[in-house]
Amino acid sequence: MIDHVGLFVRDAAERAEFYAKLLAPLGYVKKVEFPGAICFANDEDGDGVWIESPKSPDQRLVTEHIAFRAKDEDAVKAFHAAGLAAGGTDNGQPGPRPAYGPTYYAAFIHDPDGNNIEAMLP
Repeated sequence: MIDHVGLFVRDAAERAEFYAKLLAPLGYVKKVEFPGAICFANDEDGDGVWIESPKSPDQRLVTEHIAFRAKDEDAVKAFHAAGLAAGGTDNGQPGPRPAYGPTYYAAFIHDPDGNNIEAMLP
């Protein structure tokens, strides 16, 4: 079981509002904030995602893919709409993904730093 993951963004404080809006439909809220790092967590299952600023100016950002499990199709749709409204770009409209599995339903958003963020139902 994974307790939390970290995702590098150019500036965590600058991205806090984007991630607050993006993750709200999935039940995540901002829980902890330190200089250069902010944690959003889901009270239902305790999962956490940290957005972090690079530790040094020469640290390379690595584009990542993180998938969050949604409770239903409406939450996937709300996640996608919230991501677009917050300044993300579409990387896959909400819908079935039969190539991933017979019941797989997902949507994808690129955050402003290019990370691929997914909400899905297995």
